[in-house]
Amino acid sequence: MYSYNTEAQSVDPATCAIGIGVGPCQAVYGALLDYDLETGEIEPGMAESFTTEDGKAWTLKLRPGLTFSDGTPFDAAAVAFNWGRILDPALLSPSASVAKTIDWEVVDPTTLSVTSKEVNYQLDFGLTEALAYIASPTAIEALGADFGNNPVGAGPFTLTSWARGTEMILDRNPTYWDQPRPYVDRLVLKTIPADDQRFNALQAGEVDVMAVTVQKYAARAEGAGMKVTSAPLLGGTGFRLSHRGPLADPDVRTAIAKLIDNEQIMNAVYPGEPVASGFTPEDSPLYDPGSAWPERDVQGAQKLLDDYRSRTGSGDIELTYVLTAGSPVLSQTAELIQSQLQQVDGLRVRIVPLEGAAFAAAMTSGDYDLIVSGLGGTHPDNLYKVFRTGGSSNNSGYSNPTVDEALDLTHTSNDPAVVESAYKTAINELVATNAYRFWRHARTDLISPANVHGVEVAYQYWFRPELVWIQQ
Repeated sequence: MYSYNTEAQSVDPATCAIGIGVGPCQAVYGALLDYDLETGEIEPGMAESFTTEDGKAWTLKLRPGLTFSDGTPFDAAAVAFNWGRILDPALLSPSASVAKTIDWEVVDPTTLSVTSKEVNYQLDFGLTEALAYIASPTAIEALGADFGNNPVGAGPFTLTSWARGTEMILDRNPTYWDQPRPYVDRLVLKTIPADDQRFNALQAGEVDVMAVTVQKYAARAEGAGMKVTSAPLLGGTGFRLSHRGPLADPDVRTAIAKLIDNEQIMNAVYPGEPVASGFTPEDSPLYDPGSAWPERDVQGAQKLLDDYRSRTGSGDIELTYVLTAGSPVLSQTAELIQSQLQQVDGLRVRIVPLEGAAFAAAMTSGDYDLIVSGLGGTHPDNLYKVFRTGGSSNNSGYSNPTVDEALDLTHTSNDPAVVESAYKTAINELVATNAYRFWRHARTDLISPANVHGVEVAYQYWFRPELVWIQQ
């Protein structure tokens, strides 16, 4: 049994390739390719390889003999069907922004020829998330709009039942290609919003693996003889800023940045953990001194807001701060943010806690001013997804030519030094334009009892379930 604080909203491969939905999708479908967080390498998955010589012409080779759990073939035609379906505007698929950058052609049952419309040496990363999950075309056509609740894939598990907001039960797929995996007969995903409750459930033996981002639980677990697997992630614990309404104005965004007190938040909510002084930690290969957060300056923030209201003739500004409901840590942080931002006249913050489905809808539609948000796993191409104009996860409306040019260079160059420099340029500009703000660098801890083996962080809060086994 695995537990986190929220659940997937769908297991439709067209829409689940973001956030917590990645986990159930990986369990039901497997991924065409897998990204190893520790090595930074793209590895084979349901596909044997995805190769290119020039960043434009790619060849995808599938494993031979794959079948979906309904007995139909998992072949190149099925991949082409799924990718074409992603482009259907009615599905509102965040993966469409990746799918529309490529053309593909079925060569034979295990081969697709893929052509990127622009040079993109990072395209293989797209097959670990956005284009990773392939479902049975037969089942999709039979079930229609209900497919996301009754998915059919070729991955290590099949969905048995789903009690929304409580738990999802998946059973071992006996036809999975990589036998004897998965090692466990059943995978149960339990939704427990509060960290303390999840940890208590773990100690009571009601959960085998829990994901948490607050490091005090890792210390408690290690003291109790449990295992802790950790991974640093891109970005941090903080919020994304909309670039609509008042926040479209750079002075208003700068005022917000000047009001945030990282140390107060960390001391109150994450005591003993290091404070994020900038976008990247000093031990990151993408670290640059230019990515430090602006100094706290309440008077300067007040002047910027006064100038904005005078310039636009507007009254008081009210911002929404959207978070997932049921988490004491997120609620406490939201109240601190509210207090910090309301230290100036003319600015009010309304805290909006939302349950899983409503939160996901607010995120994907951009219906927020400030929203609790991470950036995905460790791969820096997540910056492209979130901040490139038209990126698959760019729901804030952020658009910046400097960032676009730098992130485009990370795709068109095959020189690691050039790519690294371009990422630094993009990060510095994101800080300078106050696109995103956090107070602690992101990290995921997966905690399990000593008899649970094979747990390694994959994606954001997830592990590869087919690799986990329990010693009786």
